[in-house]
Formats: sequence, structure tokens, C-alpha cells
Amino acid sequence: MAIKLRLKWAKPEKELNMVTIDGKKSPSIGIVENARLKILDVRVPINIYIVDSTKEELLLGSNWFAKYKADLILSENLLKFQAESKKF
Repeated sequence: MAIKLRLKWAKPEKELNMVTIDGKKSPSIGIVENARLKILDVRVPINIYIVDSTKEELLLGSNWFAKYKADLILSENLLKFQAESKKF
């Protein structure tokens, strides 16, 4: 997906094993620092760790949820978060 989106990434300073959606550990092969992820009409900075995968998925970690005070309400198919001093 990173190649498809033409993201430019750097090799991570230290090797990180990321837990993928299937619960397996996969080494990070790159990082895009302070990428501007667009959710609704707001862009939030996020470090994107690239892993070798055939799936085209973006996983948001618990650190992102904590930073943006986000709540995922599955029963309502809703994501609430705070960014730029606003609630979304």
C-alpha cells in the first residue's frame, strides 16, 4: 500500500516488530514520520510504520488513540477524537 500511495519512507533507526491485524509480528521496514492523515476534514500527524504485507490496511495503534483522545464506538460505527483543540 505504501508503494501504491507513493509514500517516501526512511529506514527506522531501530528495528521494531509490529503486531499485524492477524496477530502476527512483522518487522517494520520503514517509517514515514509526521505523515498527515486525513480524517473527516482534519489532518492529524502520525508516524506510519511500513511492514511487508499483501494486505492494504492502515492500523491505528493505542498510542494514536491516547494522543487524540479517541473513542471507537463499534455499535454505532463511529470514531470520536480531538485534534486542533476541536472535537470530531
